[in-house]
Amino acid sequence: MNIRRVSDLCAPDGAAIPAILLAPEAARSGAVVLHPYGTSKEHMLGLAFALGEKDIASLSIDLCGHGGNMAAIGPRMLQEVNAAIAYMRKSHRRVACTGLSIGGRLALMSSADCMAAMSPAVVSEVSPQGKWMFENFPKPAVREPYSGYAAQLLKDLGPVAAHDRPTLLLYSERDIPMILEGAKELKQLFPQAEVQYVKGEVRPDVQHEVGLIRYLPRWFNHEELKSNLEGMEMASRWLGQQASAAGA
Repeated sequence: MNIRRVSDLCAPDGAAIPAILLAPEAARSGAVVLHPYGTSKEHMLGLAFALGEKDIASLSIDLCGHGGNMAAIGPRMLQEVNAAIAYMRKSHRRVACTGLSIGGRLALMSSADCMAAMSPAVVSEVSPQGKWMFENFPKPAVREPYSGYAAQLLKDLGPVAAHDRPTLLLYSERDIPMILEGAKELKQLFPQAEVQYVKGEVRPDVQHEVGLIRYLPRWFNHEELKSNLEGMEMASRWLGQQASAAGA
């Protein structure tokens, strides 16, 4: 397995997009890997390695406002994702996209040939508990204009458009309730999409009179999908099957 930092990936305006390329010796396809809000490319290397074991080269990027990406956070991140896909197309005929939460939403909105969206942040609205978490527990790894900006970013990205490309929707069995509710909307947009649920290493619900405390295990289950062994295996196996089906 070869791994190196990429220094020649740029957004359409020329701004640098820091990235890590992880490639097996004989990659049969490529993938762009996207982190959730408030983390960075380094947090997704477990998934990148799982893809490498399926002979898929992966490019993990820092979205604007995160990690080493100094561009101001905003909806421009979708342009960055498509720039990364175009970069991978230089070496691979078929390029997938996968990510968690907002990374999963961006994967669904991307120009990739197929996408594995892990608990994509597609909701009719952010729940009061989710807003409280974003506002009161801001993530130090994201340079946001104010605490709770994540809810505005979801609006600014615009709607997820329907398409007929191969799609996997992957959720925790006990995910954030509004995210699970959003799965119904996505199934209407992508009627051929496969929906799978991660059952291993999932936190159980708790009984408590305070709603926020009952919400916390769901929040953690959502965020921990990026390092959930079963989740990484399910996403990488599905993408490997897509590569095989396409003769990549």
